[in-house]
Amino acid sequence: MKRQLIHALLALGLAIGLLASAPANERAPATSKAEEILQHTIEALGGESYLGVRDMMRRGRLYSFVRGNLANPGDRFIDYVKFPGKEWLQFGKKGKTVFLNNGEQGWELDRQGVREQLPEQIERFKEGNLRDLEYLLRFRIHQEKFQYYYLGREFFDNRRVHVLELVDEKNESIKLFIDARTYLPVKRHHREQEPLTGEWVEVDEYYGKYINVQGIQTPMQLTRERGGFRSLEVHFSKVEYNHGVPDEQFTRAALEKHWRKVK
Repeated sequence: MKRQLIHALLALGLAIGLLASAPANERAPATSKAEEILQHTIEALGGESYLGVRDMMRRGRLYSFVRGNLANPGDRFIDYVKFPGKEWLQFGKKGKTVFLNNGEQGWELDRQGVREQLPEQIERFKEGNLRDLEYLLRFRIHQEKFQYYYLGREFFDNRRVHVLELVDEKNESIKLFIDARTYLPVKRHHREQEPLTGEWVEVDEYYGKYINVQGIQTPMQLTRERGGFRSLEVHFSKVEYNHGVPDEQFTRAALEKHWRKVK
């Protein structure tokens, strides 16, 4: 459940955009404008320093909500991410709950011990990773073919924002809201399908409290809404880039070793 709540972020999921309201051939492209703004955004985030990130460590507290109502007092977490597709996300002071993903493989740890993730859990992780803002801006837009559309300017939270739409080769769409003054991302919008009901739900992710960390503008607060209700809120207390997380950490053997220490 925590994995579903945090992605995105946290990968930190982090996971951002499936807008099926209009087919691509009905959109009015303004590619040069959209790409220009996106380039400004990369520069505002830190340019080469931002693009040079290969792994990161984040810690803080995560608050989950049920239909907008606070459901917990805030879970401590530490999140280790190594691009692409590796994440170790642990909860609690001693890390007795861990979600570990490495591409097509996934495991989880709780008081019962280590076990394989279900196929649908691994698939949700992979989808969330593709839609995650960190992975999207650092890797996907430089490695994959996207169509870019400039949808104009709007007012959001008492500021002007540029609205961009990014559509990949599967016709899956991500909307980005970029501050017109700072060029920092303030919101991401997408639609995703509920696994149980099959219904489509609107998902909005908000980024705030940017600070400079190792030359990179870093949002220290993330809020997500599903279907108009707040579903999670993440407050980071510490972020480190290029932390040097070894590949060996993202293995079942590493999780078994961790379990022997904390049980």
